[in-house]
Amino acid sequence: MLSVVKWIAMGAICLEILSFLAISATNFLFYGHAREGSRAVYDSYTLFLQSSGPRPTANNSSSPDPAKNRLVWMFGGSTMRAMTDHDDRTIPSYTSKVLNSRGSGLDFTVMNYGMNSFNSLLETKYLQKLLIETGSKPDAIVFYDGANDCKYFLEHRNAYAHHGYRRSKALIESYYRSWFGLMKPLNAALFSSFTKELYDKINQVFVPLSSDSPELKQLVDATEKRYDYLAKVADCFGSRFTLVWQPLIWVEECRVPESVEQGEKNLVLKADRFATMRSNFMIPYLAIAKRLENKPYFVSFRNVLCERKEPAYQPDGVHLTDAGRELVARHMAPLVEKRMVK
Repeated sequence: MLSVVKWIAMGAICLEILSFLAISATNFLFYGHAREGSRAVYDSYTLFLQSSGPRPTANNSSSPDPAKNRLVWMFGGSTMRAMTDHDDRTIPSYTSKVLNSRGSGLDFTVMNYGMNSFNSLLETKYLQKLLIETGSKPDAIVFYDGANDCKYFLEHRNAYAHHGYRRSKALIESYYRSWFGLMKPLNAALFSSFTKELYDKINQVFVPLSSDSPELKQLVDATEKRYDYLAKVADCFGSRFTLVWQPLIWVEECRVPESVEQGEKNLVLKADRFATMRSNFMIPYLAIAKRLENKPYFVSFRNVLCERKEPAYQPDGVHLTDAGRELVARHMAPLVEKRMVK
């Protein structure tokens, strides 16, 4: 009996080591380092925030006449925060540059509240925190979403999933999940293990999602309610809420020039072996877009990068190059200006 227990324990340890190696290798492949996301700190309102806080935005402008100033808050995940070392090459910085060069007579300040790994659920909590704590009343609130909402739903097949969902849930429910929950540290370790994380990644990449699954319907219903609520909150503060459904390479409906295709040919997610993952992302992405298409706050950027003349996507097919972020901003700026509350 002792021998069996020993082999089971050794097997579990080996599985955890292999899972750690698989997760670390995947993170290196997609992000260039062993960890997913950047350093975070706990925040009671939002669950976590990047340790460095909001990212600075370049090209902002302010007028001594308050009537000419406009404040824009932009939320999203790492695509909004931007995977670049240069603060002046983010979507908010490019958007601010365009807005302040259009000769509208207005001066724009754009705040980059993008947080790595955030989806609409955590962005909603972050917006509430800022409205409570800053005392500011933005003229426009922009959410740039799609990728992370699909990603975490696919990993957990739950409408309320987010980054760290399994680990956070295990900590809160540790006592009553099972008798094993009485051993809180062990229970938390189990649900934050690399083996569990690898299982979630397999869900995302290799387990097909049905377009008529009840979990998908729950996601679409919950997402609609969330964005409707945000539009009402923004209106209460005299602001205009805009949801931009972000471009992803595997949901585009176009062919780009061959020179661009050659520059993007090494994108991991364009490989045939990831066909299930591309299909999995397409299903919730399109289902949510279909439900929201007639909402006054909804704008689809699904195909805005089709006009690109140079590679716009980084290897994961979600994060953008400098050229990609600048092109998105050229579409974002007139949209924000047009929808701005006067």
